[in-house]
Amino acid sequence: MDYQRTIPFANSASALKVVSSVLVQHDFQIGERNETAIELTGPGMTGSRRNPLVGISTIRIFKSSGSLSVEAQFGSIRKLLRYIALFIVGMGVFFLVLFAISFTRQGQPLGRIVLISLAPLAPWPVLLPLIMIWLKSRTTRALDVLLNNIDYLLRQESLDAR
Repeated sequence: MDYQRTIPFANSASALKVVSSVLVQHDFQIGERNETAIELTGPGMTGSRRNPLVGISTIRIFKSSGSLSVEAQFGSIRKLLRYIALFIVGMGVFFLVLFAISFTRQGQPLGRIVLISLAPLAPWPVLLPLIMIWLKSRTTRALDVLLNNIDYLLRQESLDAR
């Protein structure tokens, strides 16, 4: 699990319903549901401009006496970064072939051709892990904010009912 958190809720049944309804609004699909737990599957992450919650591939929310537990996997983030890495490798191969064809006719040495071809891709081995850390922290923060807001709203609701 990439994310685990348990929050005490006076009315964990309402909290479970609210969390699941918020996630369904963000295109999550309900996989399993019973009285004490729900498991949802995320829509997949196609970029960083959407809601950070879509970085979750699967999320399991279950209630126990007076608390709500959330477990999530960030598989959509890993899938997006795998796609970016494959794209970068493809660009590297394309640049190698393109520059090898054009520069060998000019008499350039093979080492220089490889250096010229792969130089634009040099920052990516450093950038990809940083992007993964950034996307995971965004998704973690979005889950924390969601749970904190639900906690606050349900407490206000229970105070208003008194």
